[in-house]
This record gives sequence, structure tokens and C-alpha cells, in this order.
Amino acid sequence: MLYNFEDIKNLDEQLEFVDTAIIPFTGADMDDGALTHANNIELLQLVSIQLEKQFKGRIFITPAMTTVKSDTTVLEQYEAQLYDYGFKNVVIITHMELDEPHTTIRLNHIPLQDMTNDIKMDMVKEEVKKVMKSIISIWNS
Repeated sequence: MLYNFEDIKNLDEQLEFVDTAIIPFTGADMDDGALTHANNIELLQLVSIQLEKQFKGRIFITPAMTTVKSDTTVLEQYEAQLYDYGFKNVVIITHMELDEPHTTIRLNHIPLQDMTNDIKMDMVKEEVKKVMKSIISIWNS
């Protein structure tokens, strides 16, 4: 499920099955690392789309969240809201290193801008496989 009108409208009645919320989270500073941030956002978007396709009916992908200067206050508030809403698991996919107690899956830094579309999608598929394995291990723990 995605954060759109139709999916949100049906979320309450699907919560028994859609027990995991995924929060894509990354930096968006306009500093010397802006190109890296843009690349990371693109990878997060591509991975999120593929995750939703693979785990349709089991996960809820939230809108991507960004931070400036590594401030995670809003992320922590949103994570708490998702648990309060009824999700059993809230998983953050990110390139950033976050402090405990977040359940985090760290993505690799992949320079997508230097790749052809075929190679880019192959790399994304490998990253999605890694994330899927991590989510399944969270479900099995």
C-alpha cells in the first residue's frame, strides 16, 4: 500500500494484514553533498516502488521523509504515530546511520547517475533483494 487516497481509505480494514510501515528517510541538505543527497533520494524512490510491488498487501510505504542537518525529531514523531495507529513494525530505509531504537535498513551508496538504465535497474533489484531479506528477518524475529 502507498500513501494515497484509496489506500489510506482502506488501511483501517487492512491493518491486520498490512502490519509493516516502511519510512524512506534521507538527507536533503543544500550543501556540498547535495548531489549525493539527490542520488540517495532517487535510489530510495526506486527501492520503495519495487518493495511495494513485491510485498503488496503486506507493507505500507509512507511518503519519503527528509532531514536537514541530520535532525530526526520529525522522524521519531512520525514513527510513534505509525505505532500508535496500529502497525506492528515500522522500518526505516535510509543511507544514514540512525541511533537506536529505530529499526533501520541501510541502503548502499550506489552512484546511479553514472549508469545506463539497464545497469541501474539491475543494481536497484539487488538492493531490493537485500531489503526484502531484512524485512522478512524482522517478521521472523
